[in-house]
Amino acid sequence: MVKSIAIVSLGKNTGKTTVALNLGLALHQLNHKVLVFDADFTKKNMLEHLEIHNLPKDISQVLEGDTHITDVVYKHITGMKLIPSAIHKSTNLGYDSLSYHYQDLLGDYDYIILDTPIEQPHLEIVLKNADEALIIHSPNHSSKIVFDAINLLSRLKVLNLGIVLNNSSEDSIDEIYGYPILEKIPTHKDIQKSYELKNPVLHTHPKSKIAPKFHRLAKRFE
Repeated sequence: MVKSIAIVSLGKNTGKTTVALNLGLALHQLNHKVLVFDADFTKKNMLEHLEIHNLPKDISQVLEGDTHITDVVYKHITGMKLIPSAIHKSTNLGYDSLSYHYQDLLGDYDYIILDTPIEQPHLEIVLKNADEALIIHSPNHSSKIVFDAINLLSRLKVLNLGIVLNNSSEDSIDEIYGYPILEKIPTHKDIQKSYELKNPVLHTHPKSKIAPKFHRLAKRFE
């Protein structure tokens, strides 16, 4: 049975896409069938992270009813499956039709990792397709956005697995509002280098000191 995991933050530049791609790759390396789906139709974060160009078909064509969602699943060099985002000409229409198309993915994967938008109305629609969620937080934001995310997940009845703290030190806090910090991912040169190389850090630097953090996070889902 597929498990849909939303990667959630209400703040900008907290590292959602980095976590989504590396968590997906860690699960793939554990021999699970994984899809990482960039469901933020207002940006092209995954395309920029992986420097993907000239896709023959993209998710906007699915949302317009011009092609099937399985036709826009792409295989990364690592073997991991991806659906990159594309900016939809009518964002609201794109989100309104997401759940209809999403159902056609559910029989093909063990895990679908949803990289979500930060705009709450769009996020709420994406979360209708999620079973569980990880909240991503960075100390350069107020913890209030974590509180707001916790309340949103509770209201939508999406299981909150806990918090991943990005750009943090190992001796930083261990919980926020009673929810555990599952991993603390410090600012590290290997993550920056992997972004420059346009690939997940688990691919570019598999022996990095950062790598075990994503592997431990993945094992929590098994």
